[in-house]
Amino acid sequence: MKTQFLYFREKGSQSFTYSSGAQEFTINGDDNWDPNISADTEVKVTVTSNDATNTNVGSAYDAITAAGQVTTINDDGKSYSTNVITIDTYSDTTNGYTLEAGDIVTITLIPVQGTEAAFRADRLLSVHANSDTETEVTFKASNGSAADDTVKFTHADDDGVAFRKIAKYFAEAAAGNFVNSGAVISVADRYNNIVAAPLLDAGITKMLIDVA
Repeated sequence: MKTQFLYFREKGSQSFTYSSGAQEFTINGDDNWDPNISADTEVKVTVTSNDATNTNVGSAYDAITAAGQVTTINDDGKSYSTNVITIDTYSDTTNGYTLEAGDIVTITLIPVQGTEAAFRADRLLSVHANSDTETEVTFKASNGSAADDTVKFTHADDDGVAFRKIAKYFAEAAAGNFVNSGAVISVADRYNNIVAAPLLDAGITKMLIDVA
């Protein structure tokens, strides 16, 4: 039986159209984010210019010469506090960027170990319910540690329907029943809205990965 890896990636992306006022953007809502961001270095922040006239951008960036030009804000040009990402204005003439009406700000989760992972299907240990609304899938630790690698799915309280669907899917994966699949199977790439067909109607609303 060939070795198959089960791939997971947490969701984390949100776009805003700037109008005026403070350059503050609230994130971490469940509709757009699986993990709770706790530092600005965990996310990439880009600005897509509405026009080609903005000159109030720091010297660390290319001059704005066209509508639709994308600028990635440096770590020194952004900050985080209590679910809010703030972009520094041009008062910081190096890393600041004063937004103009119509600019689009996009904040995305930077993929690292723990926000995405691929676990061997044959190292599945268990699928169990932590509560009526959370199902946990555990794998033998990929790094050989005593702790397990885990994926936790949040879903509706539906009298165990979601739990049974999740459990059945992983039981088949561990048994090698996905014979026509490749070496890497996307189980839940929530960042790209890709979910395995048997789990589409499981009502999953959040997924958290923990690599031991």
